[in-house]
Amino acid sequence: MADAQKNAPQICSTSVHLREARPQDDAQLCALMRRNAMRGTISLAADYEPSFFRAIEVEGFAKRVIIAESNQQIVGVVLFAKRRLFLNGAPADTGYAGSLRLDRSIRGTTIMARGRELVERWHEDGGGVPFYLFAILTDNIAAQNVLSSGRVGLPASTRIGTLHTAAIPLLPRLTPRLPARIQIERGSAVGAVKVSEFLNRVGSEKQFFPVYTADDILADDGILRGLRLDDFYVARTGDRILGTVACWDQLPFRRILITEYSGYMRWLKPFISPLANALRLAPMPNPGEPLRHLYAACIAIENNSEQIFTLLLNTILHHQHDKGNSFLLVGLMERDPLFPVLKKYVHIPSRSGIYALSLDNFDFAAALDRRTPYIELGGL
Repeated sequence: MADAQKNAPQICSTSVHLREARPQDDAQLCALMRRNAMRGTISLAADYEPSFFRAIEVEGFAKRVIIAESNQQIVGVVLFAKRRLFLNGAPADTGYAGSLRLDRSIRGTTIMARGRELVERWHEDGGGVPFYLFAILTDNIAAQNVLSSGRVGLPASTRIGTLHTAAIPLLPRLTPRLPARIQIERGSAVGAVKVSEFLNRVGSEKQFFPVYTADDILADDGILRGLRLDDFYVARTGDRILGTVACWDQLPFRRILITEYSGYMRWLKPFISPLANALRLAPMPNPGEPLRHLYAACIAIENNSEQIFTLLLNTILHHQHDKGNSFLLVGLMERDPLFPVLKKYVHIPSRSGIYALSLDNFDFAAALDRRTPYIELGGL
């Protein structure tokens, strides 16, 4: 797996052409995602088997996928999709750009500038949105310099803020003690309609919170693919909902693979595995195996109550221990009022810059109020 890029097609960048992806490209797109790993002491790659197109359902609707192709080999891909989000408290169509992967052979070429021409044609044909959100890991300095600077023919991007992801170990934990008159129930005890109404009422108080319907929650596919109604943990007092956090398992259709351990992690792994067994955690993956994690999703807490958020997290962490997963991934923007709660948990941190790119010179400072941004981690 670590040598996958060596096996990628070696081509001349001038022979590359761009087109929209087709269903028959599925297998090549999955292979492209797997062989383009993010390098580090733990190298990671995206595994979208068995279907790239099914995996990207969670990234938005009205999707357009651009591929770069040479000699019938796919050497690059990027996704543009629409999302229904809250802007200044009102539902609005916006955009998302993601799943960008380029083989080494075409990096540093004019391919991104040429891709802009295709996106602009879609934009003019009625697919336009005011801006596209995208995320870049803060450790990926090269991508930040290229994608956010406007140096590859794209407009310069506006930085929205930093998304902090806390990987909280699923250790054995005591049953949380609930205050009087507060109960935590699963979504089926509440119903999809009430859950979606609460998500939209409380979520509208944050910038970019997704607009969710009861149909989204109950559907087997779409933007919440793989998330069931009973995956929602709901805090209530009587009939009044106080908060929700869902526990989203995407392993059946979208995984993060360990491709290589290097440096100190190569020597540390043999010592970590026995510790994981002693703590009754899922074993440390070997190269070629997926990380076993769950996403905290649909985080909506009335009045940003740290108490309710903590109770919901503790309940999930207690319930999900010893079910074959190692971590719960919780993502919040660093100026979110709930962010201090994450600091109380032992976790492995990672950070991503959230950017917005506009083809219409959208004035972010003038158009958006100062609501705290929210980014659905499982949709990145």
